[in-house]
Amino acid sequence: MLGKQGNVKNKIEISGLQVRYGDKLALNRVSFDVHKNEILGIIGPAQSGKTTFLKVINRTLEFTPETTVEGTVKLDGVDIDTIGDVYELRRRIGMVLPLPVGLPLSIYDNVAFAPRTAGLRTKSELDEIVERCLQQAALWDEVKDRLDTLGTKLSGGQQQRLTIARALSHQPEILCLDEFSIAIDPVTTMRIEEVLKTLQKEMTILLVTNLVQQAKRLATRTAFFLNGDLIEIDTTDVIFSDNPRSQATYDYVNGTFG
Repeated sequence: MLGKQGNVKNKIEISGLQVRYGDKLALNRVSFDVHKNEILGIIGPAQSGKTTFLKVINRTLEFTPETTVEGTVKLDGVDIDTIGDVYELRRRIGMVLPLPVGLPLSIYDNVAFAPRTAGLRTKSELDEIVERCLQQAALWDEVKDRLDTLGTKLSGGQQQRLTIARALSHQPEILCLDEFSIAIDPVTTMRIEEVLKTLQKEMTILLVTNLVQQAKRLATRTAFFLNGDLIEIDTTDVIFSDNPRSQATYDYVNGTFG
């Protein structure tokens, strides 16, 4: 497993992270770092612990009963368990789920929801945020003349981009994407991938995907999980080469299993 490299700054540091759902082991003492402003691809079969990892990062795993977490996760050197304002933590970490979850509000109000919740009321500032986030999510040109339309009336691909715009509205430092393209068409997927490449300049992106070629296209580095274990993490070129460190990695990315 790769350690710290040169002057690379770590955004997240994970040490001995273990998660259980009751008696079921979901993550088994994994340790690795996430670099600032990288796209980290996270791949592996179902039930490998990928989504669990994202839920640990923004502490939404706390909503799941009978869950135990051991080990440490540090964000900018600070243990996230010591952060008293969990809502502030979640504002720093945007989350996009596999299926778009639109609020029953207008397109405008979907994006303005988080800034308003944080206390912003000035219309000109809200207008600027809404336009910027919809631009970043490659949706502005399609909806700029109907911002008062219900977000739930958009197509599936548009709703997913609206979800991304909403996640960006509180200017997160980290963007977590959990199978964001599972319910959208390939053309829309490619548009969002281009957006992610641009966003990488501004934030760290964690990309959980079952589409190994998506990780190959986008990720700076890729982590391969299997049955709760971190099998390896390395540059994406190495993970997808003929000589990754683990035979299991080679077999998975080449479709032999999974």
